[in-house]
Amino acid sequence: MEQSIRPDPNTYKFPIHPFKRFNKKCVEFKQPVEITCFSYDENRQLHMDDRESRYYYPPNLEDCNLSVGYENLIQKSEGPEPIHSLLDALIHLNETKGDEVKADIVSWRGIFTKLLCTPYNRNESWEFGATLYNNTIFIEEHETEQTRLYREGSTPKAKLMGYWGYKFEALCTIGVPATEIQSPDDPELLARKNTIVNTNIQYCSVSKTSLGKNRLIMGAEVDCLIDVKPPYPENPINKYIELKTTKILKNERDNFLFERYKLIKFWAQSFLIGLPKIIVGFRDDDGNLCSLKEIKTLEIPRMVRGKDKMWDAVICLNFLNEFFEWLRRVIDIEDANSSYVISFKEPYQEIEVTFCHNKNPVLADRHLKPFGKK
Repeated sequence: MEQSIRPDPNTYKFPIHPFKRFNKKCVEFKQPVEITCFSYDENRQLHMDDRESRYYYPPNLEDCNLSVGYENLIQKSEGPEPIHSLLDALIHLNETKGDEVKADIVSWRGIFTKLLCTPYNRNESWEFGATLYNNTIFIEEHETEQTRLYREGSTPKAKLMGYWGYKFEALCTIGVPATEIQSPDDPELLARKNTIVNTNIQYCSVSKTSLGKNRLIMGAEVDCLIDVKPPYPENPINKYIELKTTKILKNERDNFLFERYKLIKFWAQSFLIGLPKIIVGFRDDDGNLCSLKEIKTLEIPRMVRGKDKMWDAVICLNFLNEFFEWLRRVIDIEDANSSYVISFKEPYQEIEVTFCHNKNPVLADRHLKPFGKK
């Protein structure tokens, strides 16, 4: 379906409905391949290596409260992450290995996830900024009024619950491969309970893939590895694991909400970068970790298939493919000093794209020459 054009010739709309146009044979999505990685240390310094990667080791459920250490939390600056470190990693890859990877769209995995889930999104607005430069669209997230108000008005309980996810990651990971753990009293295991959570620390994978004819590069934070990361050119993505927490499912309504709203995001996040499985920690209302469940990413769409009021992975992928093809047609002004605003807001019926001359460029000055025409 072609876009409808407003009186402003630089504003376009992509309608979400009718859904039926996406209900067809699924577009091809190639297995993502990691091309490089980078880390942020405890001081938020960027390093072009995997020094902050961690390994999965199941937590001890006998005494496992996710609130422990909350008062010592070290929180990185809040708000959307600029795309700059991802672009720095691509420049470093080119300079050190001579690998210049071309793509139609470059962004964070979180942005691709929001777009992939958009057909079934009824209450979460989002806004992105995009700059076209040397035939590549670079996209980063903007903070919307809705997300700013939510962040600033967050209750103490909501902030604590946000911490539970970080603490779960700390309790599930160690700094050495699991094969090096000799006993339950190993210092690596004992230290986890009292580890100070510092959200500055991140390990990020950068992968390339394609959706239909759209070549994509995405950066994504990776929670942990199940085994030693193999050297390039072997693809390490099948060694990665996603960690998630959610409340215990007590009844049919809990199960419905989990499958309808949580599983679509779990699937999208892991599927987009090829992570094979997710470890879900189920906790009670007081933050006590009660049980663990391993879910294989590729099995998630089958878990909801045919159920009433659920989502369909095929519709999500076909939607994203057609949106990207449309986006590459309407974003046609190549200007490193300007940007397009891509937004989705109430009543959640369409995605709007508007050109903003000399405003909010996505690339920093240091990126212009490396990503420019040779």
